[in-house]
Amino acid sequence: MFALFILALIPLRSAYAVFDDDEACLLCHKYPRMTRVTEEGAIRSYYVMPEVYANTVHRNVPCRDCHTYIKELPHKPVKEGVRCDTECHSIKNPATGKPFSHEVIYNAYRDSVHGRDKNVEGIESDKPYCVTCHTNPIYDPNEAGPPEHVIGRCVLCHENEKFVVQWYKHTSRRIREVKRSPAEIVQLCASCHDDKKLVKRHMDQAEKEGRELGRKFPIAVKSYNESFHGKLTNYGYQDAANCLDCHAESDNYYKSVHEIRPSRDPLSPVHLNNKVETCRQCHRLADTNYAQLDPHPTALPGDGEFRHMAEFIYHIISVITIIGLVGLSMIETYGRRRDGVAFRLKQGTSWRRKSKRGRDRVI
Repeated sequence: MFALFILALIPLRSAYAVFDDDEACLLCHKYPRMTRVTEEGAIRSYYVMPEVYANTVHRNVPCRDCHTYIKELPHKPVKEGVRCDTECHSIKNPATGKPFSHEVIYNAYRDSVHGRDKNVEGIESDKPYCVTCHTNPIYDPNEAGPPEHVIGRCVLCHENEKFVVQWYKHTSRRIREVKRSPAEIVQLCASCHDDKKLVKRHMDQAEKEGRELGRKFPIAVKSYNESFHGKLTNYGYQDAANCLDCHAESDNYYKSVHEIRPSRDPLSPVHLNNKVETCRQCHRLADTNYAQLDPHPTALPGDGEFRHMAEFIYHIISVITIIGLVGLSMIETYGRRRDGVAFRLKQGTSWRRKSKRGRDRVI
């Protein structure tokens, strides 16, 4: 019985041994039902899945390197939460020898139009925090591990397959091209910008505060999908301009995507003073007149009346044309049936009838 008991514990131990839990955090956080209900009625889960955490980029970071406010075990109720600019006391930056931190990129994000504090309430909570994108499957899909020939080559010198796999997942993934496809980027941005309730909340709040929002803010996704760029993207063309091609700078792309600015900001790539250079990234001969073309060509009140009327007239003409063609076909079919013409599917499709000259076409 003792042997059976030990054997039963082996799968349990293997599940929790996928990363080092030196401070015994899993003593409590291994239970799936470890949750609580907040004062606002939201359910918070504190369950940690070791096998999932072991495959993340933070797998080598001790829990209290991020949860720095925990000083004792069992710890007191947590009120702060983890911020992404926290210094890691156990992980050193190999270039500087200092504790590693995301502070540089975090500060760039905080200065952007999306920037906010970790714990906020009201309208500010609609803005994306770091984990909004970095835990989104569109941005961070589950990718396969390194190919076998890569492992085999690296292990020859490094002699440690576990090290090679970890290095590939973290370093190699950032060195090679990891930009998302245009369709994926549009889908990621649309998760907020195409949320009708979210957009309306921000428009109402801006009107109440007398604050200016971008003119195309309420229709950003809809107008992009109706544009030439959007149509190419929807057809799967990989070189069509997406949201970040215009709203983020191509220089130091991976930093600029964290500091998106409103179009009225002089530092924004889509500011009036910068639009020509932004367009020239794809359209090399673009000039001032070309940059005046609207990349979000949906008619708004007081704007785009010509396009709106052209679409309306084209729609009316299309409907009249279709109705006319269907009506003409019905009249012609009635006339042929009246004259004894029959539609046959034998030897091809054709209208056939008896010939007045004795050359019978009916088979």
